[in-house]
Amino acid sequence: MKQSESVLYILDQLDLAEIPYMVGGSVACMNYSIPRATKDFDLVIKIHEPEFTLFLSAIDAHFELDPQVYLESLTGTRRFILSHRTSAFDVELFILSKDPHHLEMWHRRFESILSFCQRRSWTPTAEDMIIQKLRWSRPQDIIDVEQMIEIQFPNLDWLYIERWCDIHGTRHVLEEIKANITSLD
Repeated sequence: MKQSESVLYILDQLDLAEIPYMVGGSVACMNYSIPRATKDFDLVIKIHEPEFTLFLSAIDAHFELDPQVYLESLTGTRRFILSHRTSAFDVELFILSKDPHHLEMWHRRFESILSFCQRRSWTPTAEDMIIQKLRWSRPQDIIDVEQMIEIQFPNLDWLYIERWCDIHGTRHVLEEIKANITSLD
């Protein structure tokens, strides 16, 4: 199964199980930036039982659930990892948390076509992707933010981004990135 086929498969199974979701990470970023290779697929989901157990049963032939439940340190979000049985592709399922930005991002999500696989899916806004990537601030996240700002600059709600960056203490990183982008001059 190719990466795009894995993404389509997981999204189809979530829809069949009626589990609300939002695409995240690099796959969502590609809607606002330059496409790039990825080793995993991030999703935020709202867990319901027995739907979640049915979803896991449905994907069992292709994906193995890591028995360890992980905790994302910034938002306190629980995370499950599904590993494709015949490739190195992982699906990371982040459980919708009570983190204020996580909740607002969830409520602002909208349906759009994923450029990665041309499928209609629930996605975060460009602003929320920028805020979240700045919050993580790993090297690839900074590159993603730079590219999203370069491409989306005139369409972004800067007051919204700046408000959350002030709350998260990442405004200085945002301003540094903006200052280094020559195309904004």
